[in-house]
Amino acid sequence: MATTKSPNETFNMDDFDALLAALSPDDLEKVNDLIDPENSWLPASERCKAQTTKTSTGPYDRSKLLDFLTEQGKNEKDWDHIKQYVPGEKKGKVWQPPSVTKPTQEDDEFMVATEWDDVLTNASESEIVELAAILGFTGLINQVQYHAALTDKGLPSTVGGWNAAAKSEPLKILPPEPDNTTDVEDCIKKAKANDKGFTRININNIKEVRADVLKELLNSLKDNTNVQTLEMANVGMTDSVGRVLAELLQANSTLKIVNAESNRLTGLVISEIVRSTLKNQTLLELRLSNQRSQILGNRVEMEIADAISQNNTLLRLNLQFDTLGPRVRVTEKLKQNLDVLRKKRLNNKQ
Repeated sequence: MATTKSPNETFNMDDFDALLAALSPDDLEKVNDLIDPENSWLPASERCKAQTTKTSTGPYDRSKLLDFLTEQGKNEKDWDHIKQYVPGEKKGKVWQPPSVTKPTQEDDEFMVATEWDDVLTNASESEIVELAAILGFTGLINQVQYHAALTDKGLPSTVGGWNAAAKSEPLKILPPEPDNTTDVEDCIKKAKANDKGFTRININNIKEVRADVLKELLNSLKDNTNVQTLEMANVGMTDSVGRVLAELLQANSTLKIVNAESNRLTGLVISEIVRSTLKNQTLLELRLSNQRSQILGNRVEMEIADAISQNNTLLRLNLQFDTLGPRVRVTEKLKQNLDVLRKKRLNNKQ
């Protein structure tokens, strides 16, 4: 008697592979029929199953296919009719061509041929496609043809030329990025020792760092005079760690770039971090987007805009505003800071 696994038992991929290996080709076809063709993750070229098992004789060519169908239609025998065909006999309503008034000499004066008529008449198919790409008619061609037209490169043989059917490109599997192997404990030691060669800390995407370790790292930077870039994106930073980050920005005047995106900060702590940059006003770039609170609220956004309006050194702020007023105020202030920096650079050149 066959035994079934209990719901508490874990699923083993080896059992799944053994089950697929035991299926016959007909059974595999039935499994493929269960796939939803309207699945948005399925490429467009795979949503319609191939209905033929013949081997391909070459890439798809529309002109050759039309020539083949025309020749086949000429050679095939016509269907048998009940009534015998009589040459010269007219059936049904006789078609009469519509009457066309011939243009007069005055009309011919307005029909001036342009240089574009000769260009389009003598243009090749590839030139027509290139013109369509330049004019923005990208829906008429696929992506490979579009880039080939813009870069003046020939189409690869696998595409099939300009008459090829539009298919999705094969998915390019890219290897995953390696994990961040930065040693946080070593960063703390170097920060406390104020190492002169230690100017950047990058612990992005390290999720197993405890909150007390993050606080120790931030506290070690309060008296540091060499680290200028601090990147802490996607490290699971909570509000308690965010408040220590605000204290760091008030105590440290060396940091130029701080990145704390994709964490778990709330709107009040984000506002506190932005206000902490007003004491020293040495920070140039601050990134705080994609937090737990996607919508900060009107009051928090107004507080952030008030703090930015008093900051004369901040050049970039990566933060999403949902209210038009604070967004415009922040944008205008950052533009003013950039303009002041540009004027200083021009004066130094003179």
